[in-house]
Amino acid sequence: MRSDALRRRETILSTARELFAQHGANIAMDLIAERSNVGIGTLYRNFASRAELIEEVTVTTLQEVLDASTSAEADLAGEPQAWTEFLENLVKLNLGALSEALGAALPSTLSERVLHVQRECAQAVSQVLELAKGYELVREDLNAVELVTAIGAATRPLPRPFKDQAPQLQERLVQLMLDGFRPHVVAVNA
Repeated sequence: MRSDALRRRETILSTARELFAQHGANIAMDLIAERSNVGIGTLYRNFASRAELIEEVTVTTLQEVLDASTSAEADLAGEPQAWTEFLENLVKLNLGALSEALGAALPSTLSERVLHVQRECAQAVSQVLELAKGYELVREDLNAVELVTAIGAATRPLPRPFKDQAPQLQERLVQLMLDGFRPHVVAVNA
């Protein structure tokens, strides 16, 4: 694929991802094309259907989780800050908004392609979590499913009245959740 065609495809994917997270997976394909600065024909040449675009956004997002995990695993041994960066990277992926938007749009039977990347992700997140436990950076009773589910729950879109009344509420909730992942410190009476 030519570099300009690849850039257009990546732009469509990132725009679709953002719009799916904000408005749901049923957003008009015309709007995705418009916001991507491409014609509707270009959008459909890259993704023949909404289902194909949704699957590609899903795979791309899972790949980003996998990349963040691989990077954290490589960095964790020498740099405990890598755990915090890993968590921050997962939060930035806006997994809650995307899972809400894409969950109903994905077919009930996922393609082998999605399942393959999903399995790789689960394994990679588990490995990073176990390393972090070994360095006493995270509580021992946390498992990978809980970790990803908590991040997904904390990054779900808040109802508009909450966002309007407390604009920083989501960031605060995310920070409380991340703090809750830390190992418990038991005070010892001297």
